[in-house]
Amino acid sequence: MPRWRQIVRDLRWAWRERHKWSSPWRFVAFRCLLQLGLHERVVFRYAGARFRLFGARLTLLMFYDAPRWHGAHDLKVLLALLQPGDTVIDIGANVGAHCIPLAKQLGASTSVYAFEPHPRVFGYLQANAQLNRLPNLHLYHYALGEREGEVCFTDLRADDLNHVATDSQDAPTIRVPMRPLDSFECASKPITLIKLDVEGYELFVLRGAERALSNTQLLYIEVCDAHTEQYGYTVRDLVGFLGERGWTLYQVEVAEQLRLRPVVNAYTGEQWQNWLGVRDIAWLQARAAVEVVPPHAP
Repeated sequence: MPRWRQIVRDLRWAWRERHKWSSPWRFVAFRCLLQLGLHERVVFRYAGARFRLFGARLTLLMFYDAPRWHGAHDLKVLLALLQPGDTVIDIGANVGAHCIPLAKQLGASTSVYAFEPHPRVFGYLQANAQLNRLPNLHLYHYALGEREGEVCFTDLRADDLNHVATDSQDAPTIRVPMRPLDSFECASKPITLIKLDVEGYELFVLRGAERALSNTQLLYIEVCDAHTEQYGYTVRDLVGFLGERGWTLYQVEVAEQLRLRPVVNAYTGEQWQNWLGVRDIAWLQARAAVEVVPPHAP
């Protein structure tokens, strides 16, 4: 098929699909730029920071569906919890959708440490960080786990779904370096919040982060049985691990202020959720506007 026909076919498809997104014209513009090979030259603003228009899925959601994608909700939660001068660790940073706006909006007194293992995605993260010139943002090209060495990592085109590979998966893989979080200097500092999103590998990351957890006040963590079960454990196992170490877990609702609903058999295993782990609820209420909903309240 001639190249011009492929371009016309793609743009016709984009025009039909445009209404699925909150910024339909941006969706069409991206498809046009993609066909011309010019998309990565484009710089756009998201949450007060600058990003290049890479073809990664999270970048695209930030570009043409920013108000509706789940990451915008997560960023709102994180900004409500954090203050200038805090220390934040972002594990599974991807293209920087959270760590870059946090480092930018919270200012130079805030330290943000971001970990991303996939080399292609880490390249996107580096390029976005350079655009924003953030000396308080520290980037690390590592997978995190409970041991040091190398690990097989999936190499899927859906960049936000790459994860530590298992023997049962039929997917292209690459080798990436792995270290425990506790082997990094930032694990020894007082940590305000750890954000953890590693597609089911969370328990192994936490096993390698005992020292960091003991220094941390808040944990924002993705849970999903469909992800954890490929590594031989369940969300209930994760809840038990954190409970034994003094963490209380909450579901987060965003209204006039954050509403925290205790996790009491709240997870059905049907879909992923993000939970907030809190070591000291009085400490959190003294610094942020949060309402704690009694267990079993409607």
